[in-house]
Amino acid sequence: MLSVWMLASALAHRIPHQVSDRSGTPILPGAAISPSVSSVFYHACVDCHSEKTSWPWYSNLAPVSWFVEADVGRARSLFNLSRWDGLDAAQQRTLLTAIATVIENHEMPPHRYVMLHPEATLSQNEAVEVIEWTRVERNRLRASPAVLGTK
Repeated sequence: MLSVWMLASALAHRIPHQVSDRSGTPILPGAAISPSVSSVFYHACVDCHSEKTSWPWYSNLAPVSWFVEADVGRARSLFNLSRWDGLDAAQQRTLLTAIATVIENHEMPPHRYVMLHPEATLSQNEAVEVIEWTRVERNRLRASPAVLGTK
């Protein structure tokens, strides 16, 4: 019975996940980011907040696939690590503040995601490191000649 359900689910989700033209680009293009902070984003954020999503096997089985795709779509619409360079400095600063806030409030990564992906859990040190990076990057953007209008 389970195999019949899995086959029917796979047939109901016949459209493969789209591969983005940005799937090969680095995350946060244009940002000044250390390898250690980048590593945190890679293990905790890229699956939902970028176009480098590693789709798990169950993302091809309806109805679970519908929830996974909706979650990823919503996450990307709020913050997309792959499209950072398409934002102006004010938008980037706003998102940097939001990143720090959701990490400080333990809202990201979401608990339901961490239950299935325990590797996405942030250690206290990782959380502090990312929050500190957001502060430094906001300051860098404020001091940027492009922001000051002196290109």
